[in-house]
Amino acid sequence: MGVIEDAVAWAIETANDQSHGYSQADRWGPDYDCSSFVISAFEQAGVSLREAGASYTGNMRGPMIACGFVDVTYAIGLDSGYGLQPGDVLLNYSAHTCLAIGGGKVANCRTDEGHPQSGDQSGNEIRIQSYWNFPWNCVLRYKGSHIGSNLTGPNSPASSGGSSSSRSTLKQGMRGDDVRDLQNLLQDAGYSVGRAGADGIFGSDTFRAVAAFQEDHGLEVDGIAGRETMAALDAAVYGQEKPDPPAAAPDSDAQPSEFWLPDLQLGDKDPAVTLLQAALNIRGFDCGSPDGIFGPKTQAALNRFKESRKMEQNGIADRETWNKILGVIA
Repeated sequence: MGVIEDAVAWAIETANDQSHGYSQADRWGPDYDCSSFVISAFEQAGVSLREAGASYTGNMRGPMIACGFVDVTYAIGLDSGYGLQPGDVLLNYSAHTCLAIGGGKVANCRTDEGHPQSGDQSGNEIRIQSYWNFPWNCVLRYKGSHIGSNLTGPNSPASSGGSSSSRSTLKQGMRGDDVRDLQNLLQDAGYSVGRAGADGIFGSDTFRAVAAFQEDHGLEVDGIAGRETMAALDAAVYGQEKPDPPAAAPDSDAQPSEFWLPDLQLGDKDPAVTLLQAALNIRGFDCGSPDGIFGPKTQAALNRFKESRKMEQNGIADRETWNKILGVIA
């Protein structure tokens, strides 16, 4: 079998074996969390993702691209899962990942189901289930160990004889999956690449997007996506999370720079709810358009955020929650 077949077979076998459960404390076997589960599936199939730097959802994408994955989000219907193939990795940068196994199903390492001991006591900690949109930020598909070999155009590896084993310098006129990956990164960072979106063609719109990003980040403005620009894009889109701001000591006097935000829960209507909703959306926990009304969708999104931070999922935005939220939007 090939890499994809091996990874999918391992994921299915592990999900069906109740000696393997969910754990974030001991996550590299026999128990796993969502990211170590997906990483381990490809590790045992011969793809050295951990050596490349993949360790959790927030830093998986770059090492996976470097190890032969391409971003195929443009070809997937995320609402329905249309276009997914076995072995595709579904990734939300801040919160979750799972592995498509075919037939509209995914192998999903989700939660300890209230049983923190090793192994799967409920049968649902690592499970096979129908596809759903988490929501996902991107879909990655394994294509092989060489990146950049599908580029065409001026100064591409194929025309210059350069190595294709690492990221290429991307310039106007090039085409291919590496260009599409660049365009997806630019869009994730908030820079438009034109009406066509991530079409794999490095045209004038992509050139202007690269130049704008370079100007905003203090880089040489030449419209060329070289190593320094790509590293800055990686850091901007899915770099490591900032540490949470420290909470004030109990009973200490508030400092002039501090400000107060109310506790919020289901049914509340407050301008602070709008801030909460916007922050959750920014981080990928969809709660719809910020409207200042704390409804069931906002409560569900907040609980998913809390779960990702190992907090009690009580549906309340209290002081501890606001510290986490402010860390997200800092």
